[in-house]
Amino acid sequence: MSQPEISKPTEVSSAPAKKRHGRLFLHGFGKMVAWLILLIVILTLLSTTSFLSDFILKNLNKIDIKVNPIAAASHQTSVAISDDASASDVNETKDQVQSKTLLLTSTKQNAILANSKELTPDKKPQSKTDLAKELSHARTLDEKRKIQQLADESILEKGADHPETKIDLTNLPPQPVLDGSKNTAQAIVVLGGGLTRDDQGNIIPNIFSQLRLLQAISQHQATQLPIFLSGVEAPYMQAWLKSKGVTAQWLEARSMNTCENARFSALMLQKLGGAPRVELVTDEWHIPRARWLFAMNGIETVAVPAPLPGDPAPWWPDARNLTHTRRALHELVAFTRDRWFGVVGCREVP
Repeated sequence: MSQPEISKPTEVSSAPAKKRHGRLFLHGFGKMVAWLILLIVILTLLSTTSFLSDFILKNLNKIDIKVNPIAAASHQTSVAISDDASASDVNETKDQVQSKTLLLTSTKQNAILANSKELTPDKKPQSKTDLAKELSHARTLDEKRKIQQLADESILEKGADHPETKIDLTNLPPQPVLDGSKNTAQAIVVLGGGLTRDDQGNIIPNIFSQLRLLQAISQHQATQLPIFLSGVEAPYMQAWLKSKGVTAQWLEARSMNTCENARFSALMLQKLGGAPRVELVTDEWHIPRARWLFAMNGIETVAVPAPLPGDPAPWWPDARNLTHTRRALHELVAFTRDRWFGVVGCREVP
């Protein structure tokens, strides 16, 4: 009886299998490329049109902003500047500041003189000329800087233009608008937007700051409210305003970011008698976070949005919308960080 033949498995050719795998790989890679291209197109459309930035701004403005009642109490004061108050009641004059500087210098001189007497008790009395020379030699550069720093700090706190070019505070007119008893804005607060250099290399406010200043000028002409500049850009913003025939009443020139803008401005306004409500000038994407930070420091704000470069931008794809999208995304991230994780890089005092 013959045994049945065992059939051997047929070998499948590897070439067609490799082709199928290659086609599948190419098909999958092609899908990835297609999705990537589609994503790039969508992101480009969103960033170059107004839809994304407007959507972010709309939702940021929906956030409920409540003024901190404890901080607000410091602005509701009975010693606010009244209609009869003069600038000299609030600000120190240049003579007063110079007197402080002379007093500090005199104190230093007396201390140096006392030390020199202790060290050389048996020496003959010195002439005025020799004593002046020794005192001049003893006052080191570091001591001079300390004296000047104390004077500059006092001037800046009272609203000086710049440490080297101080405002003549005695010539400022009375300011009856900082009256906490009135349910109106007491000042126009302008937040700095940065600095740049002109063609001659001089430092000037950049286009963001200039647009905010132009908005502030318009608001000042409509309301006659005084202008309050906030930010390290303040001295240069003041110079730019003066070139337009307008002068800011107060300058806060120590803040380095939006949180410090709000905190240091609130401290200075408290010294002026309190300002429970101000008009806040900055670009509209910056306004929600800036208003929230001012509210945390007890100040209610009326939004006065300033335009951005190139405004108004169309809704269709346009390079100007890239600026809006960048600002919107920046403020979304910053606002989320400040509200949920706490403000960082914000000093307590100037």
